[in-house]
Formats: sequence, C-alpha cells, structure tokens
Amino acid sequence: MSESASPLVGFVGGSIGCRCMRAKSCWVGALVCLLLCSRSAVAQAVDAEATPDPAKVSLSLFEQYRLRIASHVLPDRSPLAQTAAANQNTDQQLHLWADGEVHAYSNHLLGAAQGALYWDLDGTEPAGSPDLFASQTSYQQPWVTPYILSIEWRDEKVLDHIRVGRQASNYGLPLTFDGGSLGLRPLGSPLMLFGFGGRTVHFFESEPGWFESWVASLGAVVRPSSTFKIELDSRLIRERVPDSETAEPITVTNHSYGIVTSARTESLFASARLRGLDRRLSHGGVVFVSDLADLDLGLSASVDAQFVTLSEVAESELPFYSILGRSLPYARYRFETVKRVNVGDLTSLSLSLGWHGRQLLGGRREEPFNRDAGGIYLDTRLDDVAGKGWFVDAMAEYLYVPRAWNRERLLALGGSAGYRGERFRSELGTYYQQFKVRYYERPEELLDSRSIYGSLGYQLFPWLEAQGRYEIEVLDRYLQSFYLSLRQDLEQDL
Repeated sequence: MSESASPLVGFVGGSIGCRCMRAKSCWVGALVCLLLCSRSAVAQAVDAEATPDPAKVSLSLFEQYRLRIASHVLPDRSPLAQTAAANQNTDQQLHLWADGEVHAYSNHLLGAAQGALYWDLDGTEPAGSPDLFASQTSYQQPWVTPYILSIEWRDEKVLDHIRVGRQASNYGLPLTFDGGSLGLRPLGSPLMLFGFGGRTVHFFESEPGWFESWVASLGAVVRPSSTFKIELDSRLIRERVPDSETAEPITVTNHSYGIVTSARTESLFASARLRGLDRRLSHGGVVFVSDLADLDLGLSASVDAQFVTLSEVAESELPFYSILGRSLPYARYRFETVKRVNVGDLTSLSLSLGWHGRQLLGGRREEPFNRDAGGIYLDTRLDDVAGKGWFVDAMAEYLYVPRAWNRERLLALGGSAGYRGERFRSELGTYYQQFKVRYYERPEELLDSRSIYGSLGYQLFPWLEAQGRYEIEVLDRYLQSFYLSLRQDLEQDL
C-alpha cells in the first residue's frame, strides 16, 4: 500500500504542496564508477581525431539538523484522536541531500545522481501508534534512497538522448521510474519523438513489489518556429493503490494523454494544456506571463481546472490520494500585476496586487481537503531602503469563501525585513495560513495558522554556506522549530 509522498503537507488557500529531495555521496560514487566503467566503450564511438572538452563534475550537498518542540496544547484544536498526555514533545532529525552531475565528451555524456538520507535521532514511534511528529520516511533508520541515478548519451546527430537508470519523466505529469528513455530528432529541431518506460517508483510504499507497477509512454514535441512549441504525450500506467472502501490494495490501469502548447518571446510567455484520463477529459489550464521592461511592469495569470472526481487512479495522477482521499472537481486561479518604481537614488519600491482562489465545480459541497477559498492581496516591498541590501516587505490579504458571502471573512497581515549582502543574509518575518494540513495519526485540517520566523546565513567560502533558522507556529499548539544547515556547491574538471 502506498503512503503519501510527504505526510507533512502544507495547504494554503486550497493549494497543496509537497517537495522531497535526494541522497548522499554514496550514490554519487556509484555514478562515477558507472561512468568510468563505460568510458572506454564510449570513447570508441567518438571521433579519434576530435579532442573533447574536459569532463566536469558538479556536486551540491546540503546537511540539516532540525529540532522541533511542541508545547502548550490549545483546547479543542488538537488533530489527534486524543490530546497527548504530555504537554511537550520533542523531535530531532538529521537530513542529508546530494545532487551531482558528471559531464564528459563535450557534454554528450551525462551522469546524474540525486539522493537523500533521513535519520530520526530520537527513534520512531511503534507502528500504529499516534505520532505528533509523523515522519515522511519509513521506520528504517537511517532511511536512504536514490531519487535519480542515471547515465545518458545526448545531442548526437538524430539522437536527442538515450538514458537508462532511475529518472524523472520530462513530459506529461511528473513521474519517477526505473527504466529507459529515448528521444530522436529525425527532422532536426522542428520535431522530436520520444518514448520511455519501466518500473514506477514509490518512495514511501510500505511493501513495494518489483513488477506490480510500470509505465510506458510515447509522444512528440513539434516546434513550427523558434517561439512556438507543441507537446503531445500518451502514457499507459499500471499501479496498485488503496481501495477507497476497504483500504486494501487494488490494481488500476490508466491511459493518460495530453497536449501542451506554448509560445515564448523576450517579454511574453503563454501556455495552454489539456489532459485526459481514460475516456474522460480530466485537466486543463492556461498560463500567461508578461514582463514589460520599459514600463517596469509585470502581468501574470493562471487558471487550472480538474473536471472529474479522482480517487483510485495511478499515483502520478493523484499523488495525495492515500493520505487525503478523493479529489473533487475544482478550478484554481491567480491573477497578479507587479509594478516597480524608483523612490530614490538607490531605493526601489515594488507593488504586487493580486487575486487568487480555489472553487469546487458543479455546485459540489465542501468536504475535508476539498475547500473553497479566495483572497485579494497587496504586497509592498522596499529594496535597498537604508543602504544596499536592506529590505522591508509588508503584505495585507483579504480572505473570503467564494459564493458564500455569509461565511466569515478576515484580513490577514504579514511581512518581513532583513539584509541580503554578498556574504551575509538575515531575515525576520511572519505569515498567516488559512488552511494547513498536518499528518499525525491521520490527516487533519488546521485553521488560522500564524508563523513567526527568523534566519541568519553566512557565506563562509565561495563553495560553503551556513544558515540558522528559528520558527514558531501557532496551530493546535505551539510548535517551535530550530534548523542548522550547511550547503556546499562544488565543481571540478577531470
């Protein structure tokens, strides 16, 4: 049975976000070994008279220690089935991420590796017991996994790329799989044909099977001109997902297909997309972004819609189903204009006025994790206000529920101030979230979350940065978080 890609999910104004990254230097070492073993074979395919550029290795590492302290339970706001007996809980975790690439033979050969290590320093709670600090990883400690581990040959005559290993899909909905990918340009840049297939990867599946989930996809990218592009893809995917009634795993097979058109100029980007699932039109959306440099004015608009109810479908079609349940049809929109003006020799003022919302379609009523929400906001930012690098930002947002003017409305305030120099960075701020999803023993919605944070960062060396951050959230209780992190960005010619 699959678990969510991240049990700790943020839900703000009806949008759900989740992000995870990848593991440590052991995976980069494996990639380098794979590259060196294939070096002699690839060399035979390279013109002996040509002198390729030196191979280059780039590596980004991120290490983070996190301490969380939960205290002062607020009455009638606990998402747990029962309020915890102890009024204070602590959690300590070590997170390590790595992202590396190897480029060789004039960038024709590319190896890529991304991975993560998560280590709960306090140990995990017994399986099945409520856990205030539920982890996005399994009970294995430490938990290590590769997100990307692949090698490819690219940009060779009609060959766009051929890639094998663990990789992410370049077209269609995001998907990670173990397998192969091939792209061909039979007519040059105006047309690329692509296909990929293999075993789909579920990072937080309790008992994954080697052959129970797989994907096969074909498609094309057409470029009639240098500014216009059309992408078409078709995907057949077979996976095991939890049944909505019994929670027992069942096998589903979905045919997913879509078209994306986009146009780009120096000052304009526009895109439209449609996607179908089996015999139904499932998704659609448009995006418009314009940057009018002569007027110091930016305009943007986006509308996304889901036209059908989704439940037992492939994980790539509905990543949070195993945690949040079914997803009702909805439309989500955002419109924003940004104006920048100089208010002095050094100081600049940016004004952002926007309107965003999420609304259920077909007159459907709200239910947990399927909410109507909307807001109109004004963000004001001053850069280089008291000297180069100093900034102040203030935001006011009027929040309401679409089509329900008798529902409560409120004015939310937030802001930040700080300094960003070449080596030193600092920031102090606060923000408000109308909806927030926390995953404890079971997923629950929390309302009216206020967060206050402060951070300090320093560039110790050109390749090394250190940062500390403190944050307190007022949820169903007070949740304090302390972060200490290091980041290294390294490059080396071989």
